Amino acid sequence: MIDSSWYLGFGASPELYELNNQFRDAVEKGCSDKERSDRLYSLISKFIDECLDQYFLNPVEQVKLNKVGQKIVTGGVSAMKKTLHVTFKQIVKKLSREDIDKLAAYINEMLMPLRESKTYPTYVAVGISDDLRQRLAKAVEEGKAKGVDTTSKEYAEALCELVDVAIDCYMGQPLRMVSLGRIMNKVATVAIDTVRGAAQTVIRKVIPAMSDGEILRFFEFSESILYPKPAAA
Repeated sequence: MIDSSWYLGFGASPELYELNNQFRDAVEKGCSDKERSDRLYSLISKFIDECLDQYFLNPVEQVKLNKVGQKIVTGGVSAMKKTLHVTFKQIVKKLSREDIDKLAAYINEMLMPLRESKTYPTYVAVGISDDLRQRLAKAVEEGKAKGVDTTSKEYAEALCELVDVAIDCYMGQPLRMVSLGRIMNKVATVAIDTVRGAAQTVIRKVIPAMSDGEILRFFEFSESILYPKPAAA
């Protein structure tokens, strides 16, 4: 992961937090290979759903996005979820016990106490570069000061890069850690590229079509998912 003073993150639900704990407990107690695979797939499926919901569906509600924008976002998220669920179901079945343990450890590493919260047991977090953090902050500051039209393109491009970082950390890096055969590696690569393209398409279509009020509220959302590195980390 990127060693940075800033993180992209969201609060993991109690359900996701518990699934992770249950999986690790089962592994430590020496569960069967089938149970290990089944539990990992349940964990990954929940992880995928929460990532996409937090970064795409939740802001639709917070921003009170127009109906056209809502349709683009919900359609895109539905397609991304379907692609990822089908792909990871195939991948998990092919993994060795050692590879499953690597993925489980990697997911556990992403769970961090970014800040104290009564709602979330922990946060799913990945580091982002200081340069990307600064470009996002600059786009937001200029948009608020000079008008959203002056910065919407730069803001959308920075968000696309943020998506690239998230997809690589959430999917690319963990898949590079395991031993996939040529066919499954191709399946995984195509799926990740499809999701990346879909996410960027949603951003590039929705951001320019937002009203001033919508994009100002979206500025607030994008700032809310960036966290300074915890002092104890």
